[in-house]
Amino acid sequence: MSDSTPSEPVSSTLLLLADRVSDFLLQMDLDPDRTGEGIFLFKHGSTVVMMSIFEQDGHGWVRFVATMLAEVTPSMDLLARLLRLNTEVLLGAFLLFDDGTLAFSHTLLADRLAFEEFQYALTYVAQVGDDYDEELQGIAGGLRAEDILLED
Repeated sequence: MSDSTPSEPVSSTLLLLADRVSDFLLQMDLDPDRTGEGIFLFKHGSTVVMMSIFEQDGHGWVRFVATMLAEVTPSMDLLARLLRLNTEVLLGAFLLFDDGTLAFSHTLLADRLAFEEFQYALTYVAQVGDDYDEELQGIAGGLRAEDILLED
């Protein structure tokens, strides 16, 4: 028996935010793939950047995530390096997930999101992910996002 629970209707806040994000991406000459509700994907260097829009507590949000590595082997050396890097970056944070995925992420409040803020955050997250994936791969192993895409 399949679950046929109807999905929640998309709020007007999310619809307006999706339009604004699409406009910002056009201004940046980016044409990401769009999957699911509010998910945008594109490749930058050797990373894959995902943008998601969501609503929480009556506010709209945009999250940028640069997926850097998969199948990472956690170690004290890796964790120490991630903690050090998290003190050095201007915004965002390095994240290590239980499934061995390593990413860099930042979330913006989007209620009054300006183009310059969006552009800077997106560019910064994408660049940090691309700049550090090979160094962190040398510490923790794993596959770069680009390597995974080449396998498919």
